[in-house]
Amino acid sequence: MHRPTWVEIDLNALRHNLLAIQRKIGPQVKIMGIVKANAYGHGDYEVSSLLLKHGVAMLGIAILEEGIQLRNKGIQAPLLLLGGIFEEQIDTIIEYNLIPSVYDLELAGILSKRAQFFHKIVNVHVYVDTGMGSIGVRYDKAVEFVKSLHDMKNLSLGGIYTHCSCSDEKESTYTDLQISRFREVLAGLDAVKICIPLRHMANSGAIIGHPDAHFTMVRPGLSLYGLYPSDEVSRDIGIRPVMCLKTRIVHIKDMDADDVVGYGRAHKITKPTRVATLPFGYDDGYNRLLSGQGQVIIRGTKASIIGRVCMDQCFIDISHVQGATVGDEVVVYGRQGQESISIESVARQRNTIPYEIACNVSKRVPRVYVDGEKGEAYSPD
Repeated sequence: MHRPTWVEIDLNALRHNLLAIQRKIGPQVKIMGIVKANAYGHGDYEVSSLLLKHGVAMLGIAILEEGIQLRNKGIQAPLLLLGGIFEEQIDTIIEYNLIPSVYDLELAGILSKRAQFFHKIVNVHVYVDTGMGSIGVRYDKAVEFVKSLHDMKNLSLGGIYTHCSCSDEKESTYTDLQISRFREVLAGLDAVKICIPLRHMANSGAIIGHPDAHFTMVRPGLSLYGLYPSDEVSRDIGIRPVMCLKTRIVHIKDMDADDVVGYGRAHKITKPTRVATLPFGYDDGYNRLLSGQGQVIIRGTKASIIGRVCMDQCFIDISHVQGATVGDEVVVYGRQGQESISIESVARQRNTIPYEIACNVSKRVPRVYVDGEKGEAYSPD
């Protein structure tokens, strides 16, 4: 039996979203599924396995440890390490057959020498900074950089990429400028007869709104999980949420006027009230700033959080919920009956982005995988 606070991951929705993205980009464009940050909280191995089974060409991770974890779980697909690397990590990158991003000549030279030492050919992708301002070789220096890489032994230039900084905004001028800069780099490489097969730029926002950024491969992350990066992005792609956070009522108490609820006596009862305790809190990834502001769904009815969100529990007013009882299932993010609470709506409430809400669901919350194709639910543990 799993803990009575859990995340349901709808694998059927994940398949649906992947198919929607494939339809959007067409059959000639490859997909790199972004599974960094534990697949945005959805479970790296389970998500990776499904994506690879359904035609994703490679996977994107952020840090070395994510690659080691996937390799140790049996994932053999190409893994692009999107984050910056340190010299002392190079041997491990080679050992686990990861694809590092290259953006610094000195580091690339060391990578080449270590690859020679191990008698390996290391596949690399060049990261070009077209205006994000993060790691990456500047776009106006990228052609010369790649020419220098081309002469290094034991490195194989498998890909070149850049990253959109604001493709989720309706105003497209800056994204168009980034696309133009990247095209100039590619044209410069073509002019000196350097052909790099995988050319990628589009994150979820650009997949949906900037088809001229698709190139030969795209990198969906948030859209795979059925979420939109902002309210300004078109909804016509037709994705649906994969994650549903649930818990159960652990206790119900009838409280009188002048009673108080939770730490700091933050909520004072003003009239007879039924208060339910839920066994989840901020260590499960539910933001403490939702104290007195958040809502959940019980028996198809929304109920408000009262008092402060604790580390391991929180409290809700269920006076208006007919028949609520200990053990009832409660939806924190997701749908129950005719009501829903989307991750995007919680992000708006907290003045943040959906990425943070999904990623913040902590690892102590078990993931339960619901596979509509097989008609079963299972937990990897």
